[in-house]
Amino acid sequence: LRTAHPTIENKASRPSVDALLTKEARVRLTAVKSHACFFFFEGQSDQRTHVATNDTPHRACCYIGALFRSSKAKERGHMSSSSAVLGDLMVSLENPTVKWVAVGSAVTAGAYLAFKVSWFRKNPLHSFSGKTGAMGKDQVDGGIQSYNQFFDQENGKGVGDRILATPDFVNKFYSLITDFYEYGWGESFHFAAREVGESFEASIVRQETAIAETIGLKPGMRVLDIGCGVGGPMRNITKATGGFVAGITINEYQVARCNKLNQDAGVAHLTEVKEGNFMDLDKVYPKNSFDGAYAIEASCHASNTTALYEQVFTVLKPGALFSSYEWLRTDKYDKTNKMHVDAVDGIAEGNALPEVRTIQDCIAAAKEAGFEVQYTFDRATTGGVPWQAAMKSARRAAYLTHILTGILEFIRFAPKGTNDVHKMLLSAAVNLEKGGDHGIFSPMYLIVMKKPL
Repeated sequence: LRTAHPTIENKASRPSVDALLTKEARVRLTAVKSHACFFFFEGQSDQRTHVATNDTPHRACCYIGALFRSSKAKERGHMSSSSAVLGDLMVSLENPTVKWVAVGSAVTAGAYLAFKVSWFRKNPLHSFSGKTGAMGKDQVDGGIQSYNQFFDQENGKGVGDRILATPDFVNKFYSLITDFYEYGWGESFHFAAREVGESFEASIVRQETAIAETIGLKPGMRVLDIGCGVGGPMRNITKATGGFVAGITINEYQVARCNKLNQDAGVAHLTEVKEGNFMDLDKVYPKNSFDGAYAIEASCHASNTTALYEQVFTVLKPGALFSSYEWLRTDKYDKTNKMHVDAVDGIAEGNALPEVRTIQDCIAAAKEAGFEVQYTFDRATTGGVPWQAAMKSARRAAYLTHILTGILEFIRFAPKGTNDVHKMLLSAAVNLEKGGDHGIFSPMYLIVMKKPL
């Protein structure tokens, strides 16, 4: 270029870089500019030349040299794949046919995404904006950081001396994840044994009515749902049995949400919900006031299983039954197997469990509390479809959700920390799958007990 214009001293009079390049070269130049700060030139394979001048012809020479060199590097496999793809894509889009195909594909993808979003059980823009559960927008990031620190576990030892503070962090957990759960899983926060050909929703209802049958719930009876969440099981059980269900949850946001959903479902007359700690049931309900009780994957949050069972014993009438689906390590769990230990620790960390117990622990706790153990049974061993299969299907959509939460947080629509909350749930899902695949963990180990007359 200097040879072509040796006498032009006025830089303003010199031709621009774009004017000296072909249309295709200009397109490729855009891709190269975004990636290159130092360029190699032919014949100078070991020497780097830093482009640090505003001289237009000199810059043009450098850019053209970069194009030539990058073309050579591409042939030799040294050019970054992202640069090559970007350049080729931009050139291709100059073709009208390719451009319309791209537009059509984008519209189709957008329509598909809109369909998927409409399929989700709760609008993601509602779920991840402003607040997460009962937690203010400015509290989410601090909440997930403190949660992760509290529930950090290793070597199967649980949270150790921190265990007495578990209720506060369980409350924080549900403030962080209630909307995520309802958005991606539904109103019933639990797993289910599923038969071949049975829908996920049908298996969830069957799992709930099965536990109601174990305590003999029928019209005229009043039973307690321990750790009721947003009330999905409560609503399905009252519809199926006609019995009255009172629920307790530690989370204020869940109480409001549960009451609204009960009203919408037309079962408000058969339900009631109170905010409280199920480790202090005798402070919320009178002694001997319930005809039965059940806990669906909730007592795993208890800081002390015996203490919880004693509280349930206190509020039950003599002769009443109490059934619980417990999250437990199975007999296949090997504490010397690092994969087993890491998977179960990961389950505890991602689901607000102070520790993961065994069925032997629960049987001992029930007897110590005064109950007569009727029977135990691992429902995870039933059904033609493993319980963790639902996690595998949901996790594929969860990756899309993770990208979505990252974008919403980046543009400050979702609170800071939202993506970290979802990351924690994704990690928990992976470990739950491992636990189920290897048979070392069950989220539905049933124990049925009776308060003596």
